[in-house]
Amino acid sequence: MSLTLEKSSDTPYIHLENGLIKMEGQLMPENILIFFKPVDTWIHKYLEKPADFTKIDLDFSYLNSCSTKQICDILKLFNQKYLEGFDMKIYWTYEEGDDTVQEIGDDLESMIEIPFEYTVKETQVKELTRLKVKNKLTGKIGEISLKYWETIKRNGHERDFELLEKFNL
Repeated sequence: MSLTLEKSSDTPYIHLENGLIKMEGQLMPENILIFFKPVDTWIHKYLEKPADFTKIDLDFSYLNSCSTKQICDILKLFNQKYLEGFDMKIYWTYEEGDDTVQEIGDDLESMIEIPFEYTVKETQVKELTRLKVKNKLTGKIGEISLKYWETIKRNGHERDFELLEKFNL
């Protein structure tokens, strides 16, 4: 039993099979519930009789807030089985300098007991453009990649941030 969903501009490549859960790419579908319906169905069936070891391989370049909650809900389902004695490990991969995706991993790790292993990918671009932005809603100042900023703009959330500085690493 396996399930594969091909990558699009707004959704990641997903491959699910016995002992392996793999998601890679941007996660910002228009309708999170419709997109994840086949994934949720597969996971619930899988968790009825999981493999002795399950590798959960997550490599996101971007997650919106609805997607982060969906991933959290999925990991909580796996966590229940982990607490029952099934062996699992989460491999969280993020791009070098992407503090946002790293922090999402840290937050998720703090909510569950499945062990996490972090992998930092080198950036594809030698001169990485970074932006210092201020979230107008929270007042939090952070550093993000130009790629992440373009995603924010494409989703119409540019108005929620104040661009403070642009620089290259």
